[in-house]
Amino acid sequence: MSFYSVIKTELTNKRYVIAALEEMKRSGEISNFQINERKEKIEVDRQGDLINIAKEKTGNFEVGGDARVVGSFTDRFKQLYAYESIKDNLPLDFEIAKESEAAGDILILLKG
Repeated sequence: MSFYSVIKTELTNKRYVIAALEEMKRSGEISNFQINERKEKIEVDRQGDLINIAKEKTGNFEVGGDARVVGSFTDRFKQLYAYESIKDNLPLDFEIAKESEAAGDILILLKG
């Protein structure tokens, strides 16, 4: 028996949400995702588990789905959202010299 869980986030930028999902898809962490522009909702297929990402009235996104998978998905999703945001907002003085991932941690070496 499983329960539906909703996790509220403070993520607001749709561009970074989509970039994080693209990265998860590229690395095989999710199978596919579908964007419903009219309802401001994204349906994510994680190897058979369905997860919904929806924009709430406050402008933040919330993640809902099976309680067994939504927690771990949200942790990784927020990590990649932050990573995409950092890459996009680097000051012009800096560039990424090296990127790597070890044990679930993303390591970025900046060159300035």
